[in-house]
Amino acid sequence: MASSVADPLDITALYRRYGDLVLGRCRTLLRNEADAQDTVQEVFLKLHRYRDSFRGESSPSTFLFKITTTTCLNRIRTRKRRPEDPVEELPAVREGTESVLDRLAVRDLVDRLLAGQDERTQDCVVYHYVDGMTHDEVGELLGISGAAVRKRISTFRTSLRDAPPSWLAEIAP
Repeated sequence: MASSVADPLDITALYRRYGDLVLGRCRTLLRNEADAQDTVQEVFLKLHRYRDSFRGESSPSTFLFKITTTTCLNRIRTRKRRPEDPVEELPAVREGTESVLDRLAVRDLVDRLLAGQDERTQDCVVYHYVDGMTHDEVGELLGISGAAVRKRISTFRTSLRDAPPSWLAEIAP
């Protein structure tokens, strides 16, 4: 598929250029190779399907990154509604001081902390804390101001501090 003036998104070229980055992002968020591979295909299908919603206000890679993250977060939410065999979701063992069980415990904690939050707040928290993006970068990606991102994260942190979930007391030292 060739790029033209009417079609600023050359899906084939974007796949060649960013396919590995999209796969890496999916692996990071999903922590499951099979889901990551499936999600890459889904991301590029969505990119093709929603190409008309690309307004050119950001780069095609930013648009692709947003679709990737949203698709991964939706897959994680679906997993929570319809859990499968938990063995499939074990993260790959990587060298380092952190054990597989430690990473699972941290991931479970983050999932449980975010469970009661709206999707926009979940996105802000994941982009900021997991991806290390600044408030302004998150805001640009989500189409809101950096101040709005900062406020959502601050409200999230305040709500956890002022009214921590009851289960948190059980695991706190």
